[in-house]
Amino acid sequence: MQDIQLYQQILGATEPGHVESVRRDQAKQSIEVKMALQETDWACPICRERMQAHDHETRRWRHLDSCQFQTILVAEVPRVRCPEHGSQTVQVP
Repeated sequence: MQDIQLYQQILGATEPGHVESVRRDQAKQSIEVKMALQETDWACPICRERMQAHDHETRRWRHLDSCQFQTILVAEVPRVRCPEHGSQTVQVP
């Protein structure tokens, strides 16, 4: 629980997301921070029109290191089906 609170503060994670779990792998010298995104309407990244997500894809990206540990963020990032721009992955902070 302390790891979750710590990474919530470090990342400044606010709505629409929060830190769901933190996993440290001592052998790989890495920390994986799983983010949960909670929003019902999402914006098309091109036209900014808001709409419902039609699916999600797991995305992983590197954040700044935590001391000597490589820090990886993981989230199920929503995709929207924009009438004008087709299927688009939404932008996340």
